[in-house]
Amino acid sequence: MSNPMPVVKDLIIPLDVFPHLSSEASVHEAVAQLFSHTVNGSGKLLYDELLVVNSQNQYVGRLTIRGILTCYFPTLFDGGQKPIFAGKQEKFTDLAILLEDSFQTECKRQGALPVSQYMVPPLKSIKADMHPLHAAEIMMTENQNCLPVVDGGQLIGVVRLIDLFRTLASSCSL
Repeated sequence: MSNPMPVVKDLIIPLDVFPHLSSEASVHEAVAQLFSHTVNGSGKLLYDELLVVNSQNQYVGRLTIRGILTCYFPTLFDGGQKPIFAGKQEKFTDLAILLEDSFQTECKRQGALPVSQYMVPPLKSIKADMHPLHAAEIMMTENQNCLPVVDGGQLIGVVRLIDLFRTLASSCSL
């Protein structure tokens, strides 16, 4: 007799562990949260995004490190056209290093802005009572490695594809 398959709720990283913050919080606060989640204190970040919630703890978006970099220095990271200098074939130039002082000044100023200005729309969420195989199918279809989990409309954490894989693959005979 095999063990019953757990549901997604059994596999989540709870919200009290995964970085998340209010949509009114500053980008500086978001960075502080990311920096507080490291691999065994090594300084290497565990996560590359934060979940953003409203005052009712409902999932309203996510803030990625790409969004943070765009906030800190929009003229360099906004994805717009960069001039190509004579002899250069790339949009990014070796002269970008000259912007270091400007970057440090700009990021200190820009970091006070609310995360709501730089968050991306919410991803599809997964229900807490969902079967891991169904959740894995959604993640594979959506090309996502991590999705938020809701229970009764409230955000309770995230589930990662790697944790679904571990659960599903461990039930296979290898």
